[in-house]
Amino acid sequence: MAHLTSSRSASVSYGATLTFETLTADAPLRVRPGEDTLLRVIDGVVCLRFDGDEQLLGPGGEAIVPAGFHHTLGAVSGEARIVMGFQSPTTR
Repeated sequence: MAHLTSSRSASVSYGATLTFETLTADAPLRVRPGEDTLLRVIDGVVCLRFDGDEQLLGPGGEAIVPAGFHHTLGAVSGEARIVMGFQSPTTR
């Protein structure tokens, strides 16, 4: 079996942390004071509310919530799967 090699250091993270989450209709208030949030829907439909707007996102849909913005995320029906990346605004 061939070995996988990489030219990048194992400690390289580009300043981002990724989290996978399963959402339900329950949409608690969230805020990340020091980090921007990039979210991408993997499965299902998500309702994102922030800054007075409501946005529906389906599979492949993406949104960025700037650091410090209160927001809610909830599945429109059943469950939805998302991946979120968190990054300090100063590391861009």
